[in-house]
Amino acid sequence: MREFDEPSRAAGPGVVADGPAGAPTVLVIDPAGEANHNEIPATWRPLTEHLRVVWLRVPAAPSWKSTVDTVLTRHRDDTTTVLDVVASGPIAADVIELVAAHSDLVRSVLLVDPEVAVDVPFAHVIHHTNDTPAPLPLGHPDVVQGVLAALELHRTT
Repeated sequence: MREFDEPSRAAGPGVVADGPAGAPTVLVIDPAGEANHNEIPATWRPLTEHLRVVWLRVPAAPSWKSTVDTVLTRHRDDTTTVLDVVASGPIAADVIELVAAHSDLVRSVLLVDPEVAVDVPFAHVIHHTNDTPAPLPLGHPDVVQGVLAALELHRTT
């Protein structure tokens, strides 16, 4: 398994956002700490034409759980913005627990290669199909495609 606690991953901003305000929002909770140059990963940038992407870098945000709670609480009175959450691997159980407390605000939780069994109706698992060790980085193109497919599925149901 890759090490997510490298000191270099803690450098940079704790949260990076891009995309139009008021657009459907995807909150990415990244245990690997990508997006350390104050921009979301390049593979996600095309999505920001129609989506608001908020990228929370766990290694750079030691109090990430309270940050997630704050972000979700900010949407409490916003009934027009659709909110989806993406996370992976080692933090899947924590994310499910956090979102469960705000399940009325979140349309779905998309978990990439979670390290726990997932048995809640609002969570969906995205498994990767290539030979890269799990979990895939959330900036990986296969993850972006899996997230897009899941979001499209939710849009049509």
